[in-house]
Amino acid sequence: MTNQPIDESVLEGLQLLQRKGRPDLAKTTVMLFLESAPKALKDLQTGVVQNDAELVRQASHVLQSSSAAVGAVRLSARCKQLERMARSGSVLDVGRHVQAILRLYGAADSALRAWYASRA
Repeated sequence: MTNQPIDESVLEGLQLLQRKGRPDLAKTTVMLFLESAPKALKDLQTGVVQNDAELVRQASHVLQSSSAAVGAVRLSARCKQLERMARSGSVLDVGRHVQAILRLYGAADSALRAWYASRA
């Protein structure tokens, strides 16, 4: 796993699927992630405050899959770990995990915005 916030080979793979005359698949995927992730992060934080393991599980699942789609592999892995923990009903020190996810998201968000802007 790379130490970079984004594995650009994932985005390059999306670009390989690009068809002439169609909207840019990689840019569209990145924009959808940037638009939808804040709600999932809010749900994650709400789940922590309300001690709602199911909401934590759902939000971490959404973040895990959507972050993987844009190459945010470290964020995705951390969300997958939290999802597994929440599914088992045992989320020890969930706040610490969520803070790590927020940090990883911040780095991924910045890297994706820079990537997106470089292709404008």
